[in-house]
Amino acid sequence: MRIKQLQIFFIIIFILLGVFLYYLQIVKGSIYRELSYRNSIRLLRIDAPRGTIYDRKDKVLADNALSFGVFIVPQEIRDLDLEIKKLAEILDLPESLLRRNYKRNYLAPFAPTEVIRNISKKKAVLAGELKLDLPGVLVKEVPSRRYPYNEATTHVLGYIGEIDKRELGLLRSYGYNAKDLIGKDGIEKIADGFLRGKNGGMQIQIDSRGRQVRVISEKQAEKGGDVFLTIDGALQSFLWKMMKDKKGVAIFMDPHSGEVLSLVSSPSYDPTDSLAKPLGDKDKPLLNRAIMGQYPPGSLFKIIVALAALETGKARPENIFMCRGRLRVGRGVFNCWNRDGHGPMDLRRAIIESCNVHFYNIGILLGVKNISEYAGRFGLGKKTGIDLLGELEGIVPNRTWKRVKKNDSWYTGDTANLSIGQGYLLATPLQAVRAIACVANGGNLIQPYILDKIGEKRVGIKRNKKLKIKEQNLELVRGAMLGVVEHENGTGGRAWSDKVSICGKTGTSQAGSDQKTHAWFAGFAPAENPEIAFVIFLEHGGSGGDMPALIARKAIEFWHSKANFTFQQR
Repeated sequence: MRIKQLQIFFIIIFILLGVFLYYLQIVKGSIYRELSYRNSIRLLRIDAPRGTIYDRKDKVLADNALSFGVFIVPQEIRDLDLEIKKLAEILDLPESLLRRNYKRNYLAPFAPTEVIRNISKKKAVLAGELKLDLPGVLVKEVPSRRYPYNEATTHVLGYIGEIDKRELGLLRSYGYNAKDLIGKDGIEKIADGFLRGKNGGMQIQIDSRGRQVRVISEKQAEKGGDVFLTIDGALQSFLWKMMKDKKGVAIFMDPHSGEVLSLVSSPSYDPTDSLAKPLGDKDKPLLNRAIMGQYPPGSLFKIIVALAALETGKARPENIFMCRGRLRVGRGVFNCWNRDGHGPMDLRRAIIESCNVHFYNIGILLGVKNISEYAGRFGLGKKTGIDLLGELEGIVPNRTWKRVKKNDSWYTGDTANLSIGQGYLLATPLQAVRAIACVANGGNLIQPYILDKIGEKRVGIKRNKKLKIKEQNLELVRGAMLGVVEHENGTGGRAWSDKVSICGKTGTSQAGSDQKTHAWFAGFAPAENPEIAFVIFLEHGGSGGDMPALIARKAIEFWHSKANFTFQQR
């Protein structure tokens, strides 16, 4: 009897247990599954701060700033539409923006999806305080790049942005992942592998209300390495202030080592802002005119033609050509800029006063083959090899080039045009300053560079090429370039300084029949023992002896006043 009662008791217990399990697993199963699902492990990435970029004097050109971003974990959201609406109200942002960012950045249910970044600390705190009302919403610090010189250094430093699909396909094997921020241009891209550092992460347990229970494990992010440039921030800033309302280029360089002290391309753009506006700007602020702009060098090219004539023996310093303001070549008439004529001109005075007729005659004596050959020796028609992306080669034309590109023969008139830096000849401003530096340093064709050190490792030592040019010929040209600035009839008189002796050469090149001419002024200083080479170029800037010469003088005096070099007092 007692055994039977015991059996009945156990049967009842099993029935009750079955009913209870049915209730838990079937009736309430979905609720408890959700609670269990939400009481889960979350992986949070800790983005590594990028390394700092310094100038030649250890001044910061790019570093990191404190910034906040808002993220949504899809698997923890109860009502996406409602939470985005609440977020939009708190952050005072359009719902459409947050939805668009959520859709664009979505990767997986468990991966935090960014909806907005670079919000103020006040808004970050407000969003964080509503964690209970906004389950699945995260507010965390995100890396943000700061550029103290802003637009002034954009074409040197570049900018950072989110890795795209093409880049990810190429770089995944090197440790890059979706949503990583990478360098998109300039030094940020060139040295990205060193600047980017190593991301860390946290493994945390959260409860059913999205609250953190405990940190299971943590790996700290490692800051990227620091990079040191040859750029001088003070000179870069000074030149930018003089160039920012113009279209053009200003480059200053050590003529012996190739260290680029400043490289300004104007107009520029804000590296921390959207590219939508500069992309549609007709003035092309995204274009780095220093290395991508290809222009006729105009009378700057007369320096190379003069040296070619002296080296080949086609002309001597004492040779005289009469300038009457024009020269007939075949059926064409080629004008001098001085329509009244310069009168009798030797080579030195022809450089000082930039006489076109003298150089028409020299160019015809030389011939296109010699002119093109010496242009190539001075680095025209080929990339300089500077450590920036997108450099173009320019054009040094010859008979073969014209036959292939224009399906036409080469004429004597083409040679006359080429001899004064016009016609088909195109050069970048960086190529121009490199050629001038070669005259200043005694015939060494140097390789310009900007990236000096990565960490403690020096990477900016480049190979130079020694040109076989007689010193007396270089001395003649250097003396004439001093006369360009100091002679009473010199075309570069506005560059004259009572502090530093400046050698220069003006250039004014045609930019189309209905457009204002391009303006060049290039040279070096001081005249004895040159320590700096430069080029100032203004697109549609008129005459090279006007604003470009004035900008050059002011910048050289600024550099001299800071005692950067041991300039001798006059």
